[in-house]
Amino acid sequence: MNQLPPVPAIGLTLAVPKERVEQAIDEMILRGRSLLQRKADSREMMDQLKRQNWDWVVHTSNSLKEYFSSESVSLYFASNVYVQPSLKLDDFERDLEEFPPIVMGRLDRLNGFRKMVAVIPEPPCGDYIDALAHPRIYHASWKAFELGQYGQAVVLAVKEIEDAISLMVSGNINATGVELIRQAFDQETGPLASLESTAQENLGIADLLAGFMERYKGLPGNAPVGVAQTARVLSLASYLMYTLEAIHPRREEGTEEAAPPDQPYEFEFLKE
Repeated sequence: MNQLPPVPAIGLTLAVPKERVEQAIDEMILRGRSLLQRKADSREMMDQLKRQNWDWVVHTSNSLKEYFSSESVSLYFASNVYVQPSLKLDDFERDLEEFPPIVMGRLDRLNGFRKMVAVIPEPPCGDYIDALAHPRIYHASWKAFELGQYGQAVVLAVKEIEDAISLMVSGNINATGVELIRQAFDQETGPLASLESTAQENLGIADLLAGFMERYKGLPGNAPVGVAQTARVLSLASYLMYTLEAIHPRREEGTEEAAPPDQPYEFEFLKE
């Protein structure tokens, strides 16, 4: 028997309070059941039921995107329901046989979601995830993470850090990886050595970045990396990206003053 992990996957956290999700799913289930309350007795009625079913699927999918922190929930609900195909030649008679099991299949999925809600974390879990994930690391690696391509997710996060450093030095350093970091943070000539920080602080940041790069740069995309380790690597990459931005804030275009802090980033999986 398959057991839920002690800590549910990051893709199965709630973006809104649990009670709201439970109430909404109950309403979705009732609306789906209403499609099965009466059997179509004409082609016109069947067409009407199919339109109502389409509206229900679209509305429910959009709602699930708001309630869960991963689009995988809404995509799973809206995906095709495979039923035994009818052998009837007439379209109307075929729809009469295939329509009910299709609706029931999606109702089964909703009932499954409803049962899972009891053990899925809710806010402030979402706020915690928001604080951990840097937008650039999120956009670069989240899709691979959701698809279970954990090695590739790590590779993309490492590349995002390296690209950010290359951009900060304006391409004036031709080295890559650890050597790029060491030259960029050289206390005398490094363009990223912060004048507001001590030599020890600059060295500490450089050591963190170099250690991360030395450990994970060159990792193959198909490396057998576990989900827990990948999540920790992405969290570390996000921390490093925030650290880089903190010591070298972005400047407004055409000015010498540092740009004010950005508004909190709205992650897709945390939108209400």
